[in-house]
Amino acid sequence: MDCQTVHVNDATYAYYEFPNPGKPKMLMLHGMMVESHCFNGVAKQLVEDFHLVLLDLKGHGKSSDGRSYDTSYTNDAICADLKAVHEKVIGEPCHLVGYSLGGQYALRFAGSHPEALKSVVIIDSVPDVSFKGILAILWAMIKTPKSFKNQEHVLRFYDARIPGLGNYMLKYCMRELGGGRYAIRYDKKNLAPATVAKAKQRVADLWAACKRIATPVRVLRAENSYILNDKLEQKFKNSNPRIEVVLMRGLEHNLVFTHPQLVADQIRSFAQKNA
Repeated sequence: MDCQTVHVNDATYAYYEFPNPGKPKMLMLHGMMVESHCFNGVAKQLVEDFHLVLLDLKGHGKSSDGRSYDTSYTNDAICADLKAVHEKVIGEPCHLVGYSLGGQYALRFAGSHPEALKSVVIIDSVPDVSFKGILAILWAMIKTPKSFKNQEHVLRFYDARIPGLGNYMLKYCMRELGGGRYAIRYDKKNLAPATVAKAKQRVADLWAACKRIATPVRVLRAENSYILNDKLEQKFKNSNPRIEVVLMRGLEHNLVFTHPQLVADQIRSFAQKNA
């Protein structure tokens, strides 16, 4: 699939399209520190039934970086970008899929623009990550080298997590630093607001968006993930009767890589149910 670009507001977004004339359109948003090709396995299972558009989030993949968190990465800024992308690239009500960080963006967009959507599938994401999840994310960031010595270092580090992940990360998610060294390609300004108060405001805004959603939502909760716990799942379901949660038994947060068929089956069945 060839990379295309679209300029919206202060950013240039890269996206990958699987044209399928006459089929329902589906926009897919990836998670933090990866990019659109993380959906390769899932997309292969969906390409015959949908017209797919995979978007590199701002500060990831081949999309441009933001100027600052407050100007480019707030909920309002990302939602405005997604609305403009939808108008320029999609052009009709579509199905929306969001994984991890992309899931939070999808929830905010769904709460603001119901006219743009037919259904939403959230893959192991929630407005407010569990405390255990926060610790796990911080630990993962600490363990990840700021730079990799060479290609072999990249392959060895990521293949130890998921066999074959190293090739994906090396091909799509790394930038060369010179001297054979590599670093993950993502904009660190996207990580979090600068203050605790702004972080709390961001989370509260996402929960408020959940209450406003008028589109059917299916949440895929990975059973062995650190993102969602029972308390957050219940809060999710209580926030809006249109939200349903499906437990993906035995799976972890990396389920789009490890079990793309199972993920695709859930996406397809829900989209077809809400055609």
